[in-house]
Amino acid sequence: MPGTLFVVATPIGNLEDFSFRGVRTLREVDLIAAEDTRRTSKLLAHYEIQKPMVSLREHNETREADRLISRLEAGENIALVSDAGTPGIADPGADLVRLVRAAGIRVVPIPGANAIAAALSAAGLPADQFLFLGFPPASGQQRDRWFEDLVSSKRTAVFYEAPHRIVRTMDDLSKYLVKSPVVLCREITKINEELVEWNKDQPIKDLGEFVVVVGSPDTVDDTDPDETKLAVLFGQITNSTGLPEEAVTAMVAAHFKVSPTRTRKLLKKGRILLKRAQDNQEDV
Repeated sequence: MPGTLFVVATPIGNLEDFSFRGVRTLREVDLIAAEDTRRTSKLLAHYEIQKPMVSLREHNETREADRLISRLEAGENIALVSDAGTPGIADPGADLVRLVRAAGIRVVPIPGANAIAAALSAAGLPADQFLFLGFPPASGQQRDRWFEDLVSSKRTAVFYEAPHRIVRTMDDLSKYLVKSPVVLCREITKINEELVEWNKDQPIKDLGEFVVVVGSPDTVDDTDPDETKLAVLFGQITNSTGLPEEAVTAMVAAHFKVSPTRTRKLLKKGRILLKRAQDNQEDV
């Protein structure tokens, strides 16, 4: 009876984000196919797992797939992991999964950490539909077309960028964007995690891995919402949940479909108006 290929999502930074099912799967399989065996060895050591590994990188994936399929057909269970996050999403793995499925062998996803979902959840921008664009091309016409695809989308867009290219990419992005809100996410789940609403005059710490969330221009409405309603909703959420101000601001911004920066400005005005109304009532 053939074995099973388990596609296992691993932590993107914080090792505590690894699921119980993910740990159990790595302990039970016969072999682990890893993007970088040295990095995966650190994860296995943390959870005291000892398993044989083979390297499955972008440049050897197709060649290695035949050997792995032979082992699966012989009844072995294999786990596929990337350096961080979910295999096949801007990482190696899709070709192996396709060939394994074509061979009629069972493929089982073991879900877990994903930088795209993490960034979207904290950006406060519409995510009922979104466009994922991977990494921007380094140069040439492909890069120009990539930016054109991004800015022409009517949906929230998400992409990854490396630290040594982030400054150049954000400079290029500022030339295409006029009104779209942008949330810059750095080192998600790690000690130096940082999520900020970006503007072109803002310096960027070019350290760590980046996820960039770009809102559609339609996200920003030219008509301001009622400042008092915004302030009242902010107070209700804060009082009922106890969430930090930054999180509540993101929730209110999403509700009224305005940027977090604009929300903060409207909130100040709304609080003033509410205070005046309260004072007038007391005078009467």
